[in-house]
Amino acid sequence: MKFNLIAAAALMAASVSAQAAVITTSLDSIAGATVIGFENFDGFVIADGGVNLGQGVSLGADYDAELSPAVRDLGTNGAWSFGLNGFAASGTNGSLYFTFDSLRSGVSAFVSHNGGGSLLVEAFGLGGALLESTTVTFASSLGIDSYDEGTTIGFLRNSTDIASVRFTGVGAVVDNVAAVPEPTSLALLAAALGVVGFAARRRQA
Repeated sequence: MKFNLIAAAALMAASVSAQAAVITTSLDSIAGATVIGFENFDGFVIADGGVNLGQGVSLGADYDAELSPAVRDLGTNGAWSFGLNGFAASGTNGSLYFTFDSLRSGVSAFVSHNGGGSLLVEAFGLGGALLESTTVTFASSLGIDSYDEGTTIGFLRNSTDIASVRFTGVGAVVDNVAAVPEPTSLALLAAALGVVGFAARRRQA
């Protein structure tokens, strides 16, 4: 039984990692993940282009980007507010750029943007080499009456080579930035073992 569980988990991990790229699930629950939630900033306006967020993560952004603003109006995507307990909001150029002090294999974040627009999400390696990119087009459920709605987006790679991630778009807002150091296959294998093990326990119950 144990061998079957390990084999099944390995197959699951191999299947996912072989096509690993864009993900829509947060990595914040994976052991060893670094998670930035912005709760420690209260309306902090970025005036010099960047700020150290702690935990080995720094943020480069527009001149008038803001951390933990009271509210950001996203047009037909509603608004982000105090309900999120802090988030990062871009300035006039719509860009938020997170850099890690060590290379990571995966990164995810909860995001939104002005309604009617889109958000370009990119992962870069050392020297600014583009590794991954995707475009998010999110529409809130209640339009302008929506609060704190968004979607999770990120990347998982088979090697530890992500140096930074950038979110670009009109009204870009970002929360719960999570990054994992382990190679993708190991992280996925651990998650798969947990899922398969839980399923086996339920069958035996």
